[in-house]
Order: sequence, then structure tokens, then C-alpha cells
Amino acid sequence: MDEREALHLCQAGDKNAFAVLVRQYQTQVLGLCLRMTGNREDAADVAQQTFVQAFRHLVQYDPDQPFRPWLFRIATNECVNFLRRHKRAPLPADSETLEAVSDPADGAPALVDLAEDRERVRTAVAQLPLQYRQVVVAYYFQELSYQEIARQTGLPIGTVGTLLHRAKQQLRKLLTEAEVNQGEAHRVRTDAAVPGR
Repeated sequence: MDEREALHLCQAGDKNAFAVLVRQYQTQVLGLCLRMTGNREDAADVAQQTFVQAFRHLVQYDPDQPFRPWLFRIATNECVNFLRRHKRAPLPADSETLEAVSDPADGAPALVDLAEDRERVRTAVAQLPLQYRQVVVAYYFQELSYQEIARQTGLPIGTVGTLLHRAKQQLRKLLTEAEVNQGEAHRVRTDAAVPGR
């Protein structure tokens, strides 16, 4: 059963057809939620809530529009709501967790190329303010266009571009600071290991 057929059956009330959509998107939605929340258990809860909300509101979905951005907008909104409810910044997810839910087509080659260490990039992304993190995750990790991000977030395209530009500036700053801090930590460890210093 293809996506269009599953959507049509879902809108007619077929719960089994919705399972097809869940299987098709569960890894991508979980990856988005993990990148936004930074915690595997929270991400799983938010991903589950995303699919519950999508099923409840499927009657509002316009079948002439792509399903993926609609679903990801729900996931993004659920993540934002979760983070606001819990009033906390996300913790950076560990490498093993991120690799477990990463889809190769869902990678961020352009962003990862900016830094030697993927973990530093993940940590820096997790430190971004929520609005910046949203557009970075959507653009680099979900590989959405500005127009798709605008649809997903409800922001004007110009605002998406501005937020992405500011987020990249802040990421450069965070990555530079992390590199300097790592260099200083390495120097301190090296100095401590040399006798007579």
C-alpha cells in the first residue's frame, strides 16, 4: 500500500492503514524528536504523541499537500510544547542513541563537514535556542527546503532564512569556543603529564 492510498484509507477511518504511515515515518519522527529533546525516552514519548495527534487531526490534512511536512510540523510542535512544559533545555544525545535512530538519508553532511567531531556539532546544536534549533534540525538533518520549513513551522520564508543565518553564526561561535576549550584542556593534560611542570 502506498502513502496516498494509506492516507485515503486513514481519512476514511481505517486504523490499520495508519500503521503503514507510522512504520514509514517512525524513524524519521523519532530522529527529529531526539534532536529536539536530546533524550531518548522523552523523544520516544513525543514521537508517540506526534502520531496520536496526527491520527486525531487527519481529517484536517489536505491530501493535495505533501504528508511529510505536515507530520513533521506536528512533531516539531509537540517537541516545542514538551520543552516548554518541562522548562528545560535539551541535553545532547549520546552518539549511540543518535546513530540508532539516524537514517542515512536523514544525515547532515554539509553541517558535519564544518566540524571534525560530530559530537561537538550535536552538542552545539543542542545549545541553540529552541527557534534556531528548529530550523537547523529541519534544514540540515531533515533536509527540508526553506519553503518546507516555513510550512512546517508556520513562519514566513524570509524569517526561516534569517533564523537559519543567525543559527549558523551562533553554531560557528559555539564550535569555535568548543575547539578552544578542547585545546586548553589538552594543553593542561599535557602539561600535567610532563614532569617538572
